[in-house]
Amino acid sequence: MILIDKHRELGISTEKEGFDYLMSTLRQTIRSYDFFVAWEKVLDNVSDVEIPLNILNSLVGKDDIVSKFKDLVRQYPEVVPVVPLLFAERNSDFLIADGSQELFYSFDRQSCYQEKQIDEIAAFVQKCGLLEMLSNKKIKDLVDYVTGVEVGLDTNARKNRTGKLMETIVETLINNICGKWHYNYLSQATVASIRKEFGKVIKTDKSNRSYDFAIYANGRIFLIEVNYFGGGGSKLKAVAGEFTNLSLLVRDNDVTFVWITDGPGWRTSTSQLFSSYGVIEHIFNLHMAENGFLENLLLQA
Repeated sequence: MILIDKHRELGISTEKEGFDYLMSTLRQTIRSYDFFVAWEKVLDNVSDVEIPLNILNSLVGKDDIVSKFKDLVRQYPEVVPVVPLLFAERNSDFLIADGSQELFYSFDRQSCYQEKQIDEIAAFVQKCGLLEMLSNKKIKDLVDYVTGVEVGLDTNARKNRTGKLMETIVETLINNICGKWHYNYLSQATVASIRKEFGKVIKTDKSNRSYDFAIYANGRIFLIEVNYFGGGGSKLKAVAGEFTNLSLLVRDNDVTFVWITDGPGWRTSTSQLFSSYGVIEHIFNLHMAENGFLENLLLQA
């Protein structure tokens, strides 16, 4: 770790004091109200399949529903590709264990289906219980039903949404700082884009390496990686090790590596983060980045 003026303003004079300050100001959460469901994405996904869903709605309350489902597939083959979504699946192919045998089902889009395919598709939907739910009116509207399915599927994206939110928070800060001091920055900066925009060749550990942000300030390149860990696990150790090695690789007279990381997950991996803190020149959390540490670092370049 390298102490900067902002550390000294707070009376921080040793590596241990700096690390204690980092740990004491970690954020418990960065979740905002739009974290839970990306409604625009959900509604867009539902809109894409609304017509075939409404066609399938004609089955609600019907007797002899298997036969009527087959008739729908013959007349409206576009209903077939939406079938997996009714079971909260985005894959179009399934391999099912049926007793001692394995049966393959495909719901790929076709202009029409052969009778054998229609029989197989109907058998799948029947055995999975959906046709009975429609016939008994347990499910009364498939558009509303799929909206709920999409909400559930969207929750699987929360982990990625947390990472994206962390990047958004940091980019807002970077944009404000760079606008104030007339610095240039790139997001998702590759070695090629850095060379093109800033005329600097950066050492790299892999050809497809990209940095969350690269800032060009006062003749110096700042490579910035950001992440947030709400929980513990082996990934924290892996990321800390990766960024420690990366910081050593790219370090030279004109390049500084900065890691902005946060989250209560680090309280389960304190020793690993402390090891990285002793090697990586600059590790900040959001509190520090938003309270002058990042700006101070850039101005000292």
